[in-house]
Amino acid sequence: MKRSHLVSAVAFVAATSGASAADLPVKAAQVAYVKQCTAMGEGFYYVPGTDTCLRLGGYTRAEGYYNTYTNYPAGNDQTYSIGLFGLIMDARTNTEYGVLRSYMDMRFMWRTSDPWEPGPNTAQFAPWNIYIQFSGFTFGYAQSFFDFYANANVLGTDPATIGDDVRTPLVAYTWEFQQGWAATVSVEDSATRDSGVNPSDPTSPDAVDNYQAGSRIPDFVANFGQTGDWGQVQLSGALHKITAMMPTEAGYTYVGSDTTSSWGYALQAGLMFNLPFIAQGDSLYLQSAYVNGAVSYLGLVNPSGSFSPPDAFMNTDGTVSKVSGWNFTAQFLHNWNEAWQSAFFGGYAKFNLDNAIAEAVYGGTSGTNYNLGANVTWTPVKNLGITLQYDFNSYAANGYVNTGYGLPVQDQKAHQLMFMVERDF
Repeated sequence: MKRSHLVSAVAFVAATSGASAADLPVKAAQVAYVKQCTAMGEGFYYVPGTDTCLRLGGYTRAEGYYNTYTNYPAGNDQTYSIGLFGLIMDARTNTEYGVLRSYMDMRFMWRTSDPWEPGPNTAQFAPWNIYIQFSGFTFGYAQSFFDFYANANVLGTDPATIGDDVRTPLVAYTWEFQQGWAATVSVEDSATRDSGVNPSDPTSPDAVDNYQAGSRIPDFVANFGQTGDWGQVQLSGALHKITAMMPTEAGYTYVGSDTTSSWGYALQAGLMFNLPFIAQGDSLYLQSAYVNGAVSYLGLVNPSGSFSPPDAFMNTDGTVSKVSGWNFTAQFLHNWNEAWQSAFFGGYAKFNLDNAIAEAVYGGTSGTNYNLGANVTWTPVKNLGITLQYDFNSYAANGYVNTGYGLPVQDQKAHQLMFMVERDF
C-alpha cells in the first residue's frame, strides 16, 4: 500500500509539473505579442511571428458648418454636419534594402450635405492615403508630390482655402541627400488634374461643352527641397498634357475625328519657417505658384461653378489657347500656451483667359479669388481638440459683362464658420 501511494504521488507531481511546463510557451507568446518595436517609434508593436512592426491609430470628428453659400449659388444648404471616423494602419519591416512600409488612412463619414450642394443625408467611405514605400519608391494613392503647404493647420473636412491639396494615384521615387536635402520624381494620374477644354465661343452651333479628349497620359511631377531645424523649402514643377477633340469647322467631318494636343505646366516655390523664438511650435508658411495650361494646380475655390477656368480654350480653327494664372498663400501658426493654439491663413489667386473670343463671350478678361481665415483650438486634455474656424472667400470676374455664360454677378462673396471636436488615438 505504501508503495502504491508513493507511485501515485510521483505520478501526480509529474502530471502537475508537465502542466506547468506546457503553460510556459503560452505565457512567452503573450509577452511577445505585446513587445514594443521601439526602433520604429512610439506606438509600434511586433506582429507575432514576424519582423513587422504595426501601429494602429485613428481619429474621430464631429463637424458642424454654417455658411452663406446659399446665395452663392442659390438653393444650397446653409448648415450641415459631418460625423467622421478615420482608421490608420502603419506596417513597417526592416529589410536589406531599407524599411518596407505599408500605410493606410481610411475615412468613414456621415454627411447631411455635400460642401456646396443640398442633401440628402449620405454615408461615405473615402481613402485618404493608401500607399507602399520601399527603397525610395512610393506606390499608391497619396498626396501629390507637387504640394507643399497643402492647407497645413487649416482644419475640417471641407476647408474653403486657396492652394493645392490633392491626393491622387501615383508612382514616385525619392533621392535623399545629406543635410536634409531630397528630390522626387513622380508620375501621377492626370484625371485628377483635368480642368477641361472649353469652346472659346460656346454660342457656336458646332460647340461642345468640353472638347477634352479621353486619351490621356499621366502628369509628370518633380520637387527638390530641404528639411532642417530652421524649417523647410521646396521647389515643385509639373507637366500636364492637354489633348482636345478637333471641331468640325476645322475641316473634320465630326467632333473627335481628330485631336490636337499641347503641354501645360505648373511651377511652385514654398517656404516654412520654424519660429521657436515666438513660442515653441510656431511656424510660418509662404508659397506661390504659376500655371499655364494646368489650372488645377492653382487650387481655386469657386463653389458656384460659374466662370471656372479650363486648362485651355478650343477655337473654331482648331487652335488651342491655354489659360494662365498665379497664386500666393500664407499661414501662421501660434501657440498661446500648452492648451490654446491658433492659425491665421489666407490666399490670393488670379487667372487670365488669354483668348479674345472667350473674354467677350464669357464676360471677363480674367478672374480673381482670395480667402482669409483663422481658427482657435483648445486642447483641454491630450489628444482632444475643440476648434472654431472662420473663413471668408471671394470670387470675381474682371472686365465683367453679364453674357449668360459666366458669373451671374461681378463677384460672389461668402462666409464659412466651422465648429469641430476631434479625438485622436
